[in-house]
Amino acid sequence: MKPYIFIIGIAAVMCLSCTTREEREIKSLMTAVFQKELEAGREVIVFEDALTEWGILKQDSCTGEAILSLERNFSNRLGSVEIKDIFSIADAEKICREGREPYRFRKEMFPEGVHVSPDRRRYDSIVEAFYKHLGEPEIVELDMELRKYMKYKAISKPVFLQGYRYAFLYIEGGGDISVYRKSNGDWEHLLMVTFMLR
Repeated sequence: MKPYIFIIGIAAVMCLSCTTREEREIKSLMTAVFQKELEAGREVIVFEDALTEWGILKQDSCTGEAILSLERNFSNRLGSVEIKDIFSIADAEKICREGREPYRFRKEMFPEGVHVSPDRRRYDSIVEAFYKHLGEPEIVELDMELRKYMKYKAISKPVFLQGYRYAFLYIEGGGDISVYRKSNGDWEHLLMVTFMLR
């Protein structure tokens, strides 16, 4: 009987390390991303399917050069650092490649209080129908359906760069890409650039 307990104990310890570093960093990053909203008592709902259809305004495709040419919205306490001051062309190409990959978030990747929704396909079908029926009577009902999703957020798969020193993330809604920097074990918002979905 004792050997079985020993084996079960080893399996339990091994399972504690089942999450990858990327998954642990995603949870830490999401804690920083949604901290203010959660502290304010706001409801936060995130689609479980990562947003893949983002691009750079006036660009046919995401390229390293286009990423490096983006300019921040405003200066903050960290100064006026630009994307090109932080990332190399290889980093920027990794952002284009990995930041648009299909990815499915799980509840355990977010801090307590963030809800994960599987409704992305339903939302997309309502948006498509909404634009198809502009000017028709069906638009009123579709508009009411869309309003149910106003609090929902779609985010891209985070891209971690330079040995998990920086993280790049697109958040749908304001059309914002955000760059976070790891400082003393926590993620802090470094800069934001606003642009539109493709």
